[in-house]
Amino acid sequence: MKPGTDKLSACLILLAVIVHGTGLFAPVIGTDATLYAVVSRTMAESGNFADLFVHGQDWLDKPHFPFWVTALSLKVFGINTFAYKIPALIFTLAGAFFTYRFALGFYGRHTARLSVLILLTSEHLIISDNDVRAEPYLTALVIGAVYCFYEAYRARNGLSLVYGSLLAACAVMTKGIFVLIIIGAAIAGGIAMRREWKELFHLRWLAAAGLVLVFITPELYSLYTQFDLHPEKTVFGTTGVSGLRFFFWAGYTY
Repeated sequence: MKPGTDKLSACLILLAVIVHGTGLFAPVIGTDATLYAVVSRTMAESGNFADLFVHGQDWLDKPHFPFWVTALSLKVFGINTFAYKIPALIFTLAGAFFTYRFALGFYGRHTARLSVLILLTSEHLIISDNDVRAEPYLTALVIGAVYCFYEAYRARNGLSLVYGSLLAACAVMTKGIFVLIIIGAAIAGGIAMRREWKELFHLRWLAAAGLVLVFITPELYSLYTQFDLHPEKTVFGTTGVSGLRFFFWAGYTY
C-alpha cells in the first residue's frame, strides 16, 4: 500500500467512526428503540438481571445479552442516552477490529482497511448504532467468533477455541440459536474450499459446541426461572408458555 493511500484510508476510517459517534447524544426514537431502552432501564433500576419486563409485564421476545450490556452501562454512567448507546458503538468498533484482523490474514493490509471502511460506512449499521438494534452486537460477536475459530483451526490454539465459543454464545444470547448456522457455515465453508475434509469432523468443533452450551446457561437459567417455572403466567395471550422452547424453536414461528 502506498503511503498516500495508507493515510487516506486511515482518515476515511476515522471519519466513519466520528459519524457513528454523532448519535451518542441524540434522543432514542422509534418504536423498537424506545421499547428496548425501557427494558434495559427497568433492568438497571430494579437490579433484576434475570427477568425481562416492559411496564411491569413479563416480556418474552428477545434474548438477554444486549440488555445485560446496556443495563450495566446505565448502572455505571447513569440513566442517560450516552450510557445507553455507548456499548453499541464499542461493539461496532470491536467488529471493525475483528474484520480487520480476519481480512489481514487472508488478503493483506490494503484489503483489510477497505473491509473496515465498507463495514463502517454501511448505512444500516450507522442507523443501528443510533437506535441501538442488535446489529452492532452481532457484528462484533459473529465476526469475532469466526476469527477466533479460524485461529483455533489454523494455529491449533485451544485458547482461541474458548474465546470463539464465548463470542458465539454471546451471539446466541443476542439473537437466537440460528446465529450458529452463520458462524458454522463460515468456518465449514473455508475448510471445504481447502478440501480439508477431515478438519470438518475434528473433535475441536464438538468441544466448541459443548462450550457454547455451557456459556449460554445464564440465558437458559433466566428463561427457565421467569417462564418455565411459572406456567400460570400469561404470555402471547396464553398460559403454559415455555421460555426455553421459545428460545430454541418456537420464537422463530411467531
